[in-house]
Amino acid sequence: MRIGTLLGIAVGIAACAESPSPVAPNVFGNTPTLSAEVESSALVVPFGATLWIPCANGGTGETVALAGQLSIRSHEVVSDDGVTRLWTQWRPMGVFGVGATTGRTYRGTGGTFEGLVESDGSVYSVVNNFRIIGQGAGNNLTMHMVLKQAYNANGELTADVNLTNQSCR
Repeated sequence: MRIGTLLGIAVGIAACAESPSPVAPNVFGNTPTLSAEVESSALVVPFGATLWIPCANGGTGETVALAGQLSIRSHEVVSDDGVTRLWTQWRPMGVFGVGATTGRTYRGTGGTFEGLVESDGSVYSVVNNFRIIGQGAGNNLTMHMVLKQAYNANGELTADVNLTNQSCR
């Protein structure tokens, strides 16, 4: 049994040694040329907002003035076939606030994503998640929003999704 196995391995090695090295097929001649104009940007801007936090102050709510920075990143691609894609992301950085009634401190966190694809029609999407986190239990506001709209080539709205959820914790 061992001699048969060794003989099989030897024949296999000899056959491979005599054959030319494998070469990948040349498909580059048939590949279409793709091109696009690309533009990206990133910046940080001051942020300020005043929000009503309904669950704060023992459930009676309070106004919170928030300040910090907002990081904004955008990326746009316009392909040679006329399709435009734009993505933008916003992220709060160091967002801090103080409640007008209680003087409690709050922190802001989250992010927003926006996308737009335009060709014969367009699709616009936004996903927004943010949280305002306060001191102690029950002072946290959580917000989640999803918006998606599609338009045909005539500019008519063909699909519309708008979901918003807000909760206090």
